Amino acid sequence: MKQQTWHAVVIMLLFLPPPNSPAQKATEPALHHRGDPSTTDHPVVVKQGKTDSLIPEEASGEYMLGRPGELIEITMQFGELSGYISRQGDGESDSGTPLTFFFEQTSLRAQELKFSTRQIHGIWYAFRGTIVRGPGKTREEDGYYLLTGDLTEHNSAQKTESRRTVSLKSGRQLG
Repeated sequence: MKQQTWHAVVIMLLFLPPPNSPAQKATEPALHHRGDPSTTDHPVVVKQGKTDSLIPEEASGEYMLGRPGELIEITMQFGELSGYISRQGDGESDSGTPLTFFFEQTSLRAQELKFSTRQIHGIWYAFRGTIVRGPGKTREEDGYYLLTGDLTEHNSAQKTESRRTVSLKSGRQLG
């Protein structure tokens, strides 16, 4: 019997905290970040965009200017407008060279979108108009959307301005 009592005392001592030590506290289960330590203090923030535009973001895409390879790329995301005009150069120094005129100033409000591009070799573009539903029956067909409005080509070297009213078909949007 003495041996059984001794075993019970030893087992009880194993479960008691040592004298003058704080008792262990159970912590709540939690997830711990295991990624790159340089990013732990920098949360990812999704920018809440302006909601002034009534043009659907899905209207983003390519709009064909006419000749193959010439287009306007429109991107609308979080209420912001960006994009570029891509075309072949037709001047003496850039004939046949692909040129990309990135948007420099943009505006997207209600049904209207406006942009002006950066200048290349004295040429830059301005557009004012909207995007409307076109004759295409599905997004996989050309012309599901139409970019309509006034497109102006400015030539600083010749001090000319050429304005034309356009209705440009959207390209096929696969996926």
